[in-house]
Amino acid sequence: MKEKDNIIFYNSAEISEKFFHNRVKPEEIIDYFEAGKIEGKKIDNKWHADEKNIENFIRNVYLKEKSYEAGLHKVDLSQITLNGRILDIGGGGEGIIAQFKGESVVAIDPNKKELEEAPSKGDLKIVMDAKDLKFLDNTFDTVTSFYTLMYIPKEDHKRVFQEIYRVLKNDGEFVIWDSIMPTKGDNDKLIFFISLEVNIGAKKIESGYGVQWKNEQNSEYFSNLAKDVGFEMLESNEEKFTFYLRLRKK
Repeated sequence: MKEKDNIIFYNSAEISEKFFHNRVKPEEIIDYFEAGKIEGKKIDNKWHADEKNIENFIRNVYLKEKSYEAGLHKVDLSQITLNGRILDIGGGGEGIIAQFKGESVVAIDPNKKELEEAPSKGDLKIVMDAKDLKFLDNTFDTVTSFYTLMYIPKEDHKRVFQEIYRVLKNDGEFVIWDSIMPTKGDNDKLIFFISLEVNIGAKKIESGYGVQWKNEQNSEYFSNLAKDVGFEMLESNEEKFTFYLRLRKK
């Protein structure tokens, strides 16, 4: 890192590690600099860019080049009932459920920064992993997962569902909104990306969710998993790239 005029600049290797977790090689990042796709400058004869320009590149160039775009989809929460004390799994970022239900929500996320960036609507924010919920049994009336399961590794799904079942009260409900991701096949895109317009009644929120595209994901898989854990299906709705499940703890 180099500091110039109180601004931190990152070289290609640092950008690779910090912003791409080494999934994009430093040599590729240099190519983006040379092509003018990353706005930067040479310091000590090496390309550097500040965080703002790196994030602009990721959002406006990289994601568009590497993403399979599922398009814009509308989600209407305005008529959805969520009862009692609500645990929102992966409630950082946009914090959709907290914006919708406010102080009724306990929002957890393993990423502290995501929680810090989420709007404050009277909800309680806690850094926590859904695989190991630090709550007593039978604590919550409702658990929600709004476009969160797509970010959780498949091998962890069952454990997460078991933990959710444990902390729900008897007859408590687990409500899921998430993406249907097709089989990748020979597609060269690296990221599956879906844009949403979410109606929470008081306003509409535009958001987007992107994840590394490896595996197919569908509602049938989660429905079967829920049944195995002990949930009862109350409601199921599936559209082209989205699904909604409402489950109850028996």
